[in-house]
Amino acid sequence: MRPLTAASALPRQERFDVDPEPTPFTVRASQKVHGGLAIGAALVAIGFAASGSATPTGVLRWIAAGAFAVLAVVCARALTVGDMLVADDVGIRLRIGSEWVGTRWEDIEEVTVLQRRHPLDDGRIAVHLQDPGPVLGAMPSSARKKTDANRRLTGSSLAVPFGLTARPSDSEVVQALHMLADARCPVREQL
Repeated sequence: MRPLTAASALPRQERFDVDPEPTPFTVRASQKVHGGLAIGAALVAIGFAASGSATPTGVLRWIAAGAFAVLAVVCARALTVGDMLVADDVGIRLRIGSEWVGTRWEDIEEVTVLQRRHPLDDGRIAVHLQDPGPVLGAMPSSARKKTDANRRLTGSSLAVPFGLTARPSDSEVVQALHMLADARCPVREQL
C-alpha cells in the first residue's frame, strides 16, 4: 500500500496542473575556450621570452612575448568573470564591465535575439528598454562608455554576445527568454 501524500490525495486531474518553476537563463564565458587560450598564450610568451636578446630581432621577440603575456592575462581574467547575463521570472540583469544593470520585464520594450549563423559567428541578445535614461544615467561613467560603444557596435546599449566565447545555458535562446518574459514583453528573433 502506498503512503498518502498531499499530491496523491488530490483528484487525478488536479495532480498535473502544477506549473514547474521557470529555470533561470544565463550566458557565461566559456571556460574551455578562455582556459585554452590563456595556457596557449602563456606558453607562446615563454617561448618568445626564452629566445629574446639585445639584437633587433631579439627585441622584437621580447615585444611579442609581452603581447602574448597580456593576452594570457586577459583570457585568464575572463575565467573569473562568471555570468554575463541572468534572466529569471523577475527580469534581466546584464554585466557591463564590473557593474550589473538590471531591469524588470515590465520595463523592457522588447528583447531581440540574433542567432549564430555559423560556428565562428557570435549571436547577440539585445535588451531594449522603454525608458533607458534612468537606468543608463545611474551607471558610473566607465560603464556608460562601454554602453555607448556597445550601442554604436550593436544598435543597443544593453547587449550581450553568445557563441564561441560565451555559452547560453539553453540552446533555444528565444524560447527560454520567451518563457521567462511570460507575455510581459516581446522576445523576438532578429533576422
